[in-house]
Amino acid sequence: MKRNILFFALLLKCALLSAQEEINAKVIIDENSNLQVTQVFNENNNYLFPKEVSLNQKEFKFLRENDKLKEYEIQNVNNISFEIITNTSKLNNDFLITNLKYTGIKSKDFFDLKKFNLDISSKKYNIIFPSKDDLKETYTTSPKIVAGNFNFFEENGFKVYYLENEKEYLDEMKKANIGMSNSFNYYSKYFGEKRKPKIVFAPNNEASETTENLIVYNSDVVKGKNKENTISHEIGHIWFGQDGIIIKERPLTEGIAEFLSMQYIISQLGQKQLDVSINERLYQLEGEKSLHNLKEKDLDLKKSLSLSYRLLPMYFYSRQLRNSNFINELSELYKAKEKERKTSLEDINKFFQSKGYEIISTDELFPDFYISDSIPNEISIISTSEKSYEVEIGIVDSNNQKSIKTLTFSKEQKNQKINIENINKIVIDPSYKILQISRLNDIWSKNDNNVFNKNRYFKIDSKEDIAFISNDVANYLSRKTEKISNKINISLREENDLKELRNNNSKKTLTGAATSYVEKNNSIFLFFVFNNENANETTVSKIILKLDSEKTSILEVKIEK
Repeated sequence: MKRNILFFALLLKCALLSAQEEINAKVIIDENSNLQVTQVFNENNNYLFPKEVSLNQKEFKFLRENDKLKEYEIQNVNNISFEIITNTSKLNNDFLITNLKYTGIKSKDFFDLKKFNLDISSKKYNIIFPSKDDLKETYTTSPKIVAGNFNFFEENGFKVYYLENEKEYLDEMKKANIGMSNSFNYYSKYFGEKRKPKIVFAPNNEASETTENLIVYNSDVVKGKNKENTISHEIGHIWFGQDGIIIKERPLTEGIAEFLSMQYIISQLGQKQLDVSINERLYQLEGEKSLHNLKEKDLDLKKSLSLSYRLLPMYFYSRQLRNSNFINELSELYKAKEKERKTSLEDINKFFQSKGYEIISTDELFPDFYISDSIPNEISIISTSEKSYEVEIGIVDSNNQKSIKTLTFSKEQKNQKINIENINKIVIDPSYKILQISRLNDIWSKNDNNVFNKNRYFKIDSKEDIAFISNDVANYLSRKTEKISNKINISLREENDLKELRNNNSKKTLTGAATSYVEKNNSIFLFFVFNNENANETTVSKIILKLDSEKTSILEVKIEK
């Protein structure tokens, strides 16, 4: 019986291998680092190519194109030659790393694993990847080519390549290798063992990238302060990314890898190591109301990066804080989708729903909880959400003793009062368990009612003149004064911009703010949060004030929409 099972298992494996598309091509790297490709096409079919490739119209019939690819129909089955032009502006003469796909792939098999039979040669470079051993693996797309004068070491099961002229950073690369190993082992506990990819360090002026069986780190990473984050983020892509499961919505892939990196750093270095990073991310996210952008198809680069590396990681991080099993739910998702290799937000939510887990909703609004002065010896904490939340409140009493109180908010109970007779300070959600629209109004202090000191990021400890301008703008927008200031010069056009903002928020209360000054640009960056209790609405306005050299005049007002 056992022999029969082994026989059928072997037969199945052979059947799967024979069903895989085989791609046969010869690739010559010429003296200009361009790729001269000759590929064998054994049948008429539709093939996808990088859109930068020009093909002979007698051999191919053009069908359509998208952002990165063109689709052609084979007209004459044969050995077909074409050229891939390499962008060498970000490389130097010591190495080559391809940034474009260089073979045609059947449209219908685009995401499937394939066998690549490649003959890659160069008179100029040594070929580092893919080697003959690397080509024993299967790939979904043409393996990235790495070639050049690289040195090599192997530690912790990783083969690591680096350039001779960067040998001075070898010790730092070996330290990074320890981080690779530790994070690989950490993720393996949840998602299972996988082969370890080759590692390349190169000064390619590109973001670090994980592809199948290969990670290319920009060598600057070992010189920077946040190397633990970048190293472990790319290792996370072995499971979620091109080397693991491919998610249709790319920001989800990046967001999960960044979240995993955060969890790894906490496991190694403790929560405090992330405090600054978390504050920076949340500060940049001020005013974000939902994950709506995740379902948008054509996000601009700025929104895509914010969604990938700020919003989604913080969304997953707060979810993990509320539900310590969340990382195990991701583990179940990975194992369920591992063989398919591709999935989407819709499929992920169907899986989560089938397990009774919280879905990743793109329609649900984030809540906001803010502090409002009510009557003497009492403050109110108000919720803008229709959903129910258990919210932790950090309290420092008159003896400077800290404690946590949990308040329940719901559609029916949006307002909770706290007696402050013996309290010095109150902080909403001190552990960041809830992703809010704003953190600008989360703090109440008995001896400090400055609107700029109610935020979770920093106090208004700027220079005296910057603090003066910031406070005057805040007083004007909150309708405490009718003019910005007699001591600040401002043109009628700039004043009208602020007046329009003030009028647009006339039915709202300014409940918090943050200000920072960038000396290089001589500019003040102001965030203001407005709350409309009747409409259960929170809005955040972001203003940049360009000053003159004496800081007595506002030359330009820019209000971000």
